Amino acid sequence: MIREAVSSDRAQIQSLYKMLVPNSKKMNVLEEQIEKLRSDPYSFLLVYEEEGAIVGTLTLNICLQALHGTRPYGIVENIVVHEQHRNKKIGQELLRYVEECCKSIDCHKIMLLSNSQRHSAHRFFEREGYDGSVSKGFKKYL
Repeated sequence: MIREAVSSDRAQIQSLYKMLVPNSKKMNVLEEQIEKLRSDPYSFLLVYEEEGAIVGTLTLNICLQALHGTRPYGIVENIVVHEQHRNKKIGQELLRYVEECCKSIDCHKIMLLSNSQRHSAHRFFEREGYDGSVSKGFKKYL
């Protein structure tokens, strides 16, 4: 089942994030931030729950813009599926959920970034219709 995260999901979400970025020293998942995301109409921290356990998560942000009239776009971040639950279509279901959300509000595109070394993730995103050759992503950490 896919649903929005609640503050009591904090520990399970943090465990998933550790699988995504195991060496992060800045990771700090806060209950109050999860609640802030829940109250923001343009931000969604989604979880995939199976038998009471959270086995997948991603963040969807809806961005307003002026270029395409009233059509916003979506950005997917921090998508991760528990290592023991991969290849069960959980990531696929999360991305399809995002796509339906974005279609329902007339987004013109969905974007995501992936670490340049995560080649199996890149193949997964490409199978889901994301084209890694269209743009080049840049980051500046602050």
